[in-house]
Amino acid sequence: MPVRSAIQYVLDNRKQFGRVTILYGTRSPAERLFHDETGAWSKAEGVTYMETVDRGDPEWKGSVGVITTLLPKVKLKAVDTVAIMCGPPIMYKFVLIELYNMGRQREQVYMSLERHMKCGVGKCGHCQINGVYVCQKGPVFRYSDLVPVREAFR
Repeated sequence: MPVRSAIQYVLDNRKQFGRVTILYGTRSPAERLFHDETGAWSKAEGVTYMETVDRGDPEWKGSVGVITTLLPKVKLKAVDTVAIMCGPPIMYKFVLIELYNMGRQREQVYMSLERHMKCGVGKCGHCQINGVYVCQKGPVFRYSDLVPVREAFR
């Protein structure tokens, strides 16, 4: 979970941040990571934690559905609200639509692009997306900077 360090930072520095909402989705309950940490996140003061899986199993008692099914439950009021996300490119497409419908601007959305990186310095080209080297410029990007790089979402 690439945004785990950002979540840890925010929780370690709670006085610097307002309300925090963490939405966590996986394909199945077996793919969930960091059980101890996510349990602590759900109990942290000033934090709303929601989790869903695409497909439950007989033991799963939580929400079932893709991550966008959780977004209508989030109330975004502050103009300085920022969304940080990671996941497969197809997920970004639908989450971005929902965030836009919720009033988020492109500058308020950050995403982690996961690409196969080999050299890490921009020589091999494995992580290149339309001339942008994820290993050099990322992997975290502001959505407004990625709008012209449409391949990032495929």
